[in-house]
Amino acid sequence: MSLEAADEPLLDRLGRPALSVDLLAVVGYVVVAVALLFRAGVYGTPLAVALGVPLLLFVPGYALVSALFPGATPDDAVDDRTLAAVRRHGLSGVERIALGFGASLALLPILGLAISLSPWPIAPWPALLAVSGFAVGCSAVGAVRRSRRPPDRRFAVPLRAWVRRARRAISRGSILDSAINVGLAIAVVMSVAAIGFAVAAPSPSESYTDVSLLTRNGTGELVAEDYPDAIEQGASEPLVVELTNHEGESTDYSVVVELQRVRDGPDGGARVVEDRRLATFTPSVDAGERWRTTHEVTPTMTGEDLRLTYLVYEGDPPEDPNSRNAYRWVHVWVDVTG
Repeated sequence: MSLEAADEPLLDRLGRPALSVDLLAVVGYVVVAVALLFRAGVYGTPLAVALGVPLLLFVPGYALVSALFPGATPDDAVDDRTLAAVRRHGLSGVERIALGFGASLALLPILGLAISLSPWPIAPWPALLAVSGFAVGCSAVGAVRRSRRPPDRRFAVPLRAWVRRARRAISRGSILDSAINVGLAIAVVMSVAAIGFAVAAPSPSESYTDVSLLTRNGTGELVAEDYPDAIEQGASEPLVVELTNHEGESTDYSVVVELQRVRDGPDGGARVVEDRRLATFTPSVDAGERWRTTHEVTPTMTGEDLRLTYLVYEGDPPEDPNSRNAYRWVHVWVDVTG
């Protein structure tokens, strides 16, 4: 490395076309966001929302735009904004940011369709990995495509020009003008932070608990299908009970499992005429965490169309647990043969 390169200011080195600072920032943000979102206790919190919104609504679109349009610099701006001219001259930074949001909104349904056609379930983690992988891949393609263009025809973040303009604006103005500019900048940052907090912080009405019944398929993957429709009395069938705590705080639950014989009620609804309690679970689940357990279902009465019901309560269950007083509940229908 030459002496001139070693003495080159940091802003000059970051602003060189050979270094894709914006794409490095995209990849860095993806790595940090994914690492934090996969940490226990982060998912479902305001921090997760604050990290996930840019990751979903801006990062993949910006990376795609960078891969499609690797040129140019601000000097390439032209009045002719046809597609051919854009491909030849490139996009400005403002245009890239605007298209980043639009392209991200268009990409999300496509990525969701791709996940639905894959072996992965449609869940937050496959979606997060799909968006992150797409963004990193497009960033790599964009960096390679930029490197193949002449240095004066590559898009580069004009850091030095931004700093120069800021210094000029401050130095040429009076102290009062400078103070007003700084105050406006602080006000804008605080407003954006306030809006971000309002978006990220869930209101009390958004607190809830998810409950699911799952089975394992032939590959051992948990799926919400293929439930046992017939069980022989005395035999056992495994079901996986899953609770996900979105209450915003650690919660003590009670899960009461009942096998119920139901008949049509006078109002047309189901009326329980006989029930047997099969099990009770009392997990404590931290905010944003998921609890699972495998329940070996062993029926204690026979009949057709018996309702296997999982009643979820916060805290201790009542003396007569049923679907009317349960906080959440799920069920499957089974035939139990003698």
